[in-house]
Amino acid sequence: MNANTKEISEILLHKSATKQFIYRNTMEYFNEFKSQLKSIEKELKESVTPANENVKIECKEEGQFEVRFQFSGDVLVFNMHTNVFNFEEVHPVLKLGYVRENPMRAYCGMIEIYNFLADSLKYNRIHDLGYLIGRLFINMEGNFFAEGKGQIGFLYQDFQAQKLQSETIRNIIESSIKYALDFDLWAPKMEEVLEISVLEKIQQQGMVAHKTGKRLGFTMSWQENQ
Repeated sequence: MNANTKEISEILLHKSATKQFIYRNTMEYFNEFKSQLKSIEKELKESVTPANENVKIECKEEGQFEVRFQFSGDVLVFNMHTNVFNFEEVHPVLKLGYVRENPMRAYCGMIEIYNFLADSLKYNRIHDLGYLIGRLFINMEGNFFAEGKGQIGFLYQDFQAQKLQSETIRNIIESSIKYALDFDLWAPKMEEVLEISVLEKIQQQGMVAHKTGKRLGFTMSWQENQ
């Protein structure tokens, strides 16, 4: 074995093996998200449906890496990315003593939370917009931090001390639901809907041809702080 082959072998045994472990670890946490979502679905159905059966509450898995949670006119899409990430040089995580002590702690799996209008998915309105409410980064030790809006953006910043637990996952889900409920749909400006193309109208087959979404413009909490 020459020097290059030896170096490649060491990287595969150390770095690549660690990434594989993080992937499996993130999958376990994502399965806990699914479990908590099903529990919340059951509780909300018991309290909401008897009072108003028209308010739809539904948790539905869309393959191994996605689960959708509908509550009335909103849907939260929880997505686990299949890759493992590090961070750009200016990211605050890389400045932590916890990470500098062991740079492998910076490698994380990622779970994203998007908010869509239920009608956007129901009617396949392909031009409609979903909004990233938050995303979680989880490392090989189960430490995590979150970026996002509302409580998600400021409660879960202590990467070196925070462990992702069932209670925390439940709180994150509930915070996401409440944020989406407060995040209302605004009518677009007249200037934005003055024109549509024939292609757009044909593609929508009688539905609203303009893209629909709650807001434009979204930045993560750490970018706002900068």
